[in-house]
Amino acid sequence: MANAYKVRATCESSSCAYVHPREIIRAVNYESSYAMALMLNDIPSYMSCPSCGNDLHFYPFALIEEPGT
Repeated sequence: MANAYKVRATCESSSCAYVHPREIIRAVNYESSYAMALMLNDIPSYMSCPSCGNDLHFYPFALIEEPGT
C-alpha cells in the first residue's frame, strides 16, 4: 500500500451521522488535501447531505504506509 492523501466529507449537523462513502478528491500530498478541504468548506452549499439537507464539512485524510509492513 502506498501513501494516500484524500479529502473526505461528513455532515455538518450534530444530529446527523452521515459520512460520504468515498473520498471527494485524491491529492498529491497532505498539504494539497488540506488546502482543497479548506477551499471546499469556503464554497457555500457546495454539496448537501443526502440524509438531512445540511451542508457537508470537508476534511483532509491521510493513509501513511508504515515501513516494513
